[in-house]
Amino acid sequence: MINSNKQIKYGGIISYLTMGFTIVSGLLYTPWMISKIGQADFGLFTLVTSLITLVTLDLGLSQSVTRFISKYRAENDITSIKRFLGIVYKLFILLAFIFLISLTVVYLNIDSIYQKLTFNEIEKLKEIFIIAGLYSIFSFPFHPIDGILVSGEWFIFQKTTVLINKILSVTFIIIALIMGYGLYSLVVVNALSGVIVIILKLRFLKKKDPLPIDWKYFNKNTTKEIFAFSLWILVISISQRLILNITPSILGITSGSKGIAIFSAANTIEGYVWSLSTVFSGMFLPKVSKMIYRDNVEPFVIEELMIKVGRIIFFILAAIISIFIVVGREFFLQWLGPDFESSYLVTVFLILPGLFTTPQQIASTTLIVKNKIKFNAISKIIIATISIGLSYFFSLKYGALGSGIAIFAGNIIGGVIVLNIIYSKVLNIRIFRFFRKCQLDMSLPFVLVIFVGIGLNYVITVASWTNLLFKIGILIIVYILSSYTFSISKEEKIFFMNSLKSLIIWKNK
Repeated sequence: MINSNKQIKYGGIISYLTMGFTIVSGLLYTPWMISKIGQADFGLFTLVTSLITLVTLDLGLSQSVTRFISKYRAENDITSIKRFLGIVYKLFILLAFIFLISLTVVYLNIDSIYQKLTFNEIEKLKEIFIIAGLYSIFSFPFHPIDGILVSGEWFIFQKTTVLINKILSVTFIIIALIMGYGLYSLVVVNALSGVIVIILKLRFLKKKDPLPIDWKYFNKNTTKEIFAFSLWILVISISQRLILNITPSILGITSGSKGIAIFSAANTIEGYVWSLSTVFSGMFLPKVSKMIYRDNVEPFVIEELMIKVGRIIFFILAAIISIFIVVGREFFLQWLGPDFESSYLVTVFLILPGLFTTPQQIASTTLIVKNKIKFNAISKIIIATISIGLSYFFSLKYGALGSGIAIFAGNIIGGVIVLNIIYSKVLNIRIFRFFRKCQLDMSLPFVLVIFVGIGLNYVITVASWTNLLFKIGILIIVYILSSYTFSISKEEKIFFMNSLKSLIIWKNK
């Protein structure tokens, strides 16, 4: 038996190392990359990525793999695992063929969809669309692998492959651009690094966790059960992807490539913030499955775990957001220049709702485990409907900023108000107790950083990387000291210190 807590802790550490590499490399090479390919081509690259992601939905089957195999592992039901994988892999292969047809239809209609793009931009978009589309079709049947790794709690390896993918992708991009290959190389190297990681995962599972697959098995009732769960995951996936992945397409219709680029820069930072604050997302699903299916715990136990994990997530997220609020504008000016200054406000609107929604990952995971996922889907439908509806109209006048405001409104209404009502009524979570123990008890450092940051901006007015890094350093110290003094508990202090010691020991091995 593998050590679950060890896998979660070290998996989290590796995830933060990955995020550190992603952020530092992104901040360093993204401006250089844009200077090499141009703002318009950067917008096209983002557009094709979002378009491919939007079309190749897996119908919620990836989440189903994690949920059902975690359940079967908790029940020690190997026969069900074997039969389940046989059905799922055949479904993924079938979907790959369907997506090939869908992507072909989109390709044939690119000219009429993106009329704001120039003739040359349309031609480039078509070419990189072919490359990205073929890779997405090839890689799609391998999606269940991550679900198997997560359900088996192989977090250390799974998170390591993410780090390897990032390193390979950045390295290949730098080499390709230096050699003068331009926009097309970005799509090719992403595919190449993805193929390498797929091979590594297959070799690992064959050696460490060779789950049997019954390729001949098919059962209508099992398939219906899979789709009954996957349907709501599909709704969530469509809603989430419509929010951020369709926005570049909306801006391509209403604002052109410049609006796409401004939103894409903001979306990049939002992605960094989301990744840093959701490191443990999914890693608790096997643990919660055992608590519910094997140990039959009461809602109060889930609530305590939700508070414990939520406070750690809020500690990290509040630091990032509070510091960004006061230095974000200066950061964009130094990072990408005056053309991207408006990306600052867009980013603020994208990341603020996360202060309320992201620390509640355990509640979201519990909905999945208890097969109450339809309630999560309802909130996502509300978020998507509001965000997309307002985004089109707001972006007609305000461009990317209008889209940012629209997404903010959708997340507050659907993600904060509606979803918390669901947690309270469906899971019997005392939601006000959660907010008191989490956001309210830990809010003082967030407020102090903003006030100190405003003072620093008033005193230090010369914009430079040196001054920016000095401000960030001061604000980090203020946040840590105020949190240690006023917010975090003795148990949390021990947790953070042990995690730091573990990281140091692990790096020195």
